[in-house]
Amino acid sequence: MTKYEEHILTNYRILAVAPHHHEEFASVIYTPQEKFYSTYTVKKIVERYCLLNGASLAGRMEFARKIFKDVKNPSVLVSGRELIAGFQVPSTNKLDKIWIFDVNHVKIEHTAKGESVIILSNQEKIVCPLASNLVEKRKEKALSLIYQNAFNYLQPKIHFNLANDFRNPYR
Repeated sequence: MTKYEEHILTNYRILAVAPHHHEEFASVIYTPQEKFYSTYTVKKIVERYCLLNGASLAGRMEFARKIFKDVKNPSVLVSGRELIAGFQVPSTNKLDKIWIFDVNHVKIEHTAKGESVIILSNQEKIVCPLASNLVEKRKEKALSLIYQNAFNYLQPKIHFNLANDFRNPYR
């Protein structure tokens, strides 16, 4: 991975990574500001994004499989601290996956062909051959990973504060 991709993955909020088959580019990285094109595949970029946030994509997928009992295409929690999760959907060429990380703000529309149009928060549109209800399910699983992580993070702190309040009622 070059410094160019690492700079984008560490300094920008990533909305999605999609395949982009062009003469020299293999993928496109969507951010709120603009699109960045890369010579690396979607899988390599998502793998590096996960590693920059502490664990491999395979490890994050295994964690999600244990929680949801999903065998295929699990959503992943990329960063528990920054509340970033992602889900994958097939691309129109069905060879690569599209990864959506803008789970809190993404909108999904149904098309007449039975496909879905995924609208990111920067109003970029990505077409997916999967039905909209299935895309919504994957989005919900990604959101539940975020909420479950936030609850697990806050629960010990709430318990600790309550214990301190009961120990010293005159504080």
